[in-house]
Amino acid sequence: MAATQATISRAFLLLLVTVTFAVVSAQESEMAPAPAPMDAGAGFSLPVSGAIVGFSLVVSLLGFWKH
Repeated sequence: MAATQATISRAFLLLLVTVTFAVVSAQESEMAPAPAPMDAGAGFSLPVSGAIVGFSLVVSLLGFWKH
């Protein structure tokens, strides 16, 4: 019974390795296209000011340290 279990385990491992290599080799090796150029200064703007975000972070850190 132990020999059968070892054979099944080895067969399963071989199947797993074969499937893994098949999936890896099936992937395309083309490079992704470059992103479209953006206008200068086209970053995102936050709907809240930096002071509110900073205050929220400080309050959160104080609460975390007090706990």
